[in-house]
Amino acid sequence: MFNFIDSDLKKRIKSGIIISSFTVLLIYFLINLGNIVNFISIVLDALKYLFYGIVIAYVLNQPMKFIEKMIVKKCKENSFLYKKKRGVSIFLTIILMILLLALIASIVIPNLIESLISLISNISSFLVNIFDNIDEIFKYLKIDFRMEDIGSVKELINMPWQETFSHILSILTKSAGGIMANATNFLAKFGAIFSGFTFSLYLLGDKEKFILQLRKIIGAIFGYQITKIIFNYGHRVNQIFSDFIGGQLTEACILWVLYYTTMRLFGFPYPELIATIIALFCFVPFFGPIASMFVGAVLILSKDSWMAIWFIIYFQILSQIEDNFIYPKVVGNSVGLPGIWVLLSIFAFGDLFGIFGMVIAVPSAACLYSLVRGLVNKALKKRKLKITETEIEQINDLEDIY
Repeated sequence: MFNFIDSDLKKRIKSGIIISSFTVLLIYFLINLGNIVNFISIVLDALKYLFYGIVIAYVLNQPMKFIEKMIVKKCKENSFLYKKKRGVSIFLTIILMILLLALIASIVIPNLIESLISLISNISSFLVNIFDNIDEIFKYLKIDFRMEDIGSVKELINMPWQETFSHILSILTKSAGGIMANATNFLAKFGAIFSGFTFSLYLLGDKEKFILQLRKIIGAIFGYQITKIIFNYGHRVNQIFSDFIGGQLTEACILWVLYYTTMRLFGFPYPELIATIIALFCFVPFFGPIASMFVGAVLILSKDSWMAIWFIIYFQILSQIEDNFIYPKVVGNSVGLPGIWVLLSIFAFGDLFGIFGMVIAVPSAACLYSLVRGLVNKALKKRKLKITETEIEQINDLEDIY
């Protein structure tokens, strides 16, 4: 057959068809943007149980991997435990989770509730003690100023706090519809979490199979080069998040035990409440320790002003021990993020996603930082540029630089 169209014209026609198709799809997408967003939200809502399962499986995978490694290390290959190591590891992980929840429900929560009830029922005397102790500090420092001279302080103390809390509780309990709605919401959330937990058991049981299927899908869609980049970066992201989550959970448990035992030893009030606040706030870098120290000092200030000052000193000493000995051993430097980016990530993710964003800010920013650093170094290597703090030069071999 005769070929009436030359190769250059074919390329131009092909490019025009591609551009025209993309333009039509873009216009269709913009016109039907609302319907597309609704469709995506429906799909995501239908898959929320799977997402819950992935998150739960990712968290439970940390202790499960440790137990499985111990079984492989300690047991013989022909033993029952070795042959059933995955099922045994999942079972022991669930037992540990149940024991932890039982410990929290039987010891921590009752003491927390008791401390909170004591604070709420005596909030007027709580505020009076705080302001009196602040005045004592002013007297000791010979500062001619008293908290009672501030009019708003007297109004704050004289507010009918118990009646206010009683009124709030009565509003929450009188409405039968509100109780039914809260009960329904609780059951719905519990069902979602339980369904996610069920999915997580299946994911943990055959995680290698599911990961292999996902890898095959990515390879079939993107080809060799892009798939290799995705796998390498995905491995880095998984390493950052798994090390960070496992380390932070371990550190939270260590901090709770450390602060609870030492506060009991030194006779500080509210040890359960303050230790729990410190353990929870440790998931928020930089601001978490400052906020937990401030809350603990205010709680103790209601009992004794000098004990509050000693608590701040005691907290700083334990913080130094944590920063120099506990955190490097437990979490390490796996995140690899400079301090300025840690602070910026907390502000940015916290503004976008609230408290949850502040918790995931550091590992998420570390992943983005790693990606951008790799792209920048690759671009510099391609352009054969070497850049330092004081100069820029163009050389031929950059293999050992980036």
